[in-house]
Amino acid sequence: MCIIDYIKDNSNWIKDISTILFTATGTVIAILTYLRAKATILQPKRTEVIKKQTEILSDFLTLISENNNSIDSGLDYVNLLNYNVDLALREYGLIDIPKDSEKYKEFNGNIAGWIQFLENDIYDFVFIEGSMEIYDNSIFEKDNRLRQRFYEIQAKNNNIAIHRIFYTHRHIRFYKKLKDFWNNPFLTTEMHKIAYEIGKNIHLNIHYDLRVILQKLVEEYSKAILENKAPDEEILTEKFRHETLFRVFEKERKHHDKDYESLKEIIQKHLMIDNKW
Repeated sequence: MCIIDYIKDNSNWIKDISTILFTATGTVIAILTYLRAKATILQPKRTEVIKKQTEILSDFLTLISENNNSIDSGLDYVNLLNYNVDLALREYGLIDIPKDSEKYKEFNGNIAGWIQFLENDIYDFVFIEGSMEIYDNSIFEKDNRLRQRFYEIQAKNNNIAIHRIFYTHRHIRFYKKLKDFWNNPFLTTEMHKIAYEIGKNIHLNIHYDLRVILQKLVEEYSKAILENKAPDEEILTEKFRHETLFRVFEKERKHHDKDYESLKEIIQKHLMIDNKW
């Protein structure tokens, strides 16, 4: 009788507890059912995202492998330096590149366009697409006498400025693919961060480091000419501007190897390459 009396006396709160437990159980079941349904609904979309990411990352790694596993190689820094040292000197009338020469033919076949600096600012520029022949017809040979006079005055006043830098087809193709990669919305934030750093360093390498080297070359070359230095003077030789200056450029510029290795590690982790399946 004691148990029955106890139940009778406490029937209200026992009922309340039962109701709470029933409600809580129902709520938990409802939440788990929702989460399961949500996961089931979103799974195809997630699968498609992973598939798309895998495709993008695979294409990127293939692009690098096709360029000696090096971003630096794909950006064609060697020819960017070699072509621009000659074209900067040519701009100031310090050397000539005859149109019937093999060098002119090579330049014309490989040059894809140039950046024109505005107000002598590395961040203010426009890209103009066109071959060397198009450049010559539209700018270099147009008002030739005025241009020569302008550069002659600049050289005499030691007020040398590099107004444009020429790009090769190889550089443009590779850079466009890199830009498409780091602007892709399917990339993770971490990948975007490293890709942005690579892009920023490319900009500094060409718009600043290469430009400074070209400016210094024109200054010293012009000075040697004015001082009637012998043709075998080091600054006046092709070996100096194509080999020595390239070593200087390689020392000064920012290399992309470390960023590429970091990016590879992130890609491997993201794709779970080393995980056991």
